[in-house]
Amino acid sequence: MQGEKWTAALAAAGLMLLGGCAANETRETDAGAEAAAEVTNPEVIVAVPERFAYSDDATVSEAIRRECELEERFPGFVQEFGARHDVRVETGADVSPGDAGKVLVVEITQARNDGSAWSGHRSLAEAEGTLYENGEAVAEFTSRRVSGGGAFGGFKGSCAVMGRTVRAMGADIAAWVRLPEDGAHLGN
Repeated sequence: MQGEKWTAALAAAGLMLLGGCAANETRETDAGAEAAAEVTNPEVIVAVPERFAYSDDATVSEAIRRECELEERFPGFVQEFGARHDVRVETGADVSPGDAGKVLVVEITQARNDGSAWSGHRSLAEAEGTLYENGEAVAEFTSRRVSGGGAFGGFKGSCAVMGRTVRAMGADIAAWVRLPEDGAHLGN
């Protein structure tokens, strides 16, 4: 009888572990594009590059650079949350600070995950950004977010937890773009 209980307990733990592995992938939706389309009379229109690059001196492991796609995902999060603040964020391949109108340039300065499913995630992301208007710098910010993965964080992959930090930063930056304060420190 005792052996049957242990076998059932181990089987249940194995199923939980396998179910958790399925949660390691990050499921993307096109919510950012849908939300951007809903902003019909935006108070602010800002252009951003379709990728937020790592700064030249960024502290980011090769595994994060190669696997987590933070550069590609980050602008979409700013776009998604911009719609909630009456900000239309338009992405483009050739956006530069000298363009007419408002342009937001963001660089990722640090992205780090010091944990694992067993020890707990400790992910951190940092970025710096500058808002330009008609080629002139208007305001700058720094942004930082830390995450342990939230509920059931141990069942999430490192990139999913890193994505949470960048998503939260996207929300912070979208709110900042609406009312930019020079020298602002966003997030944690």
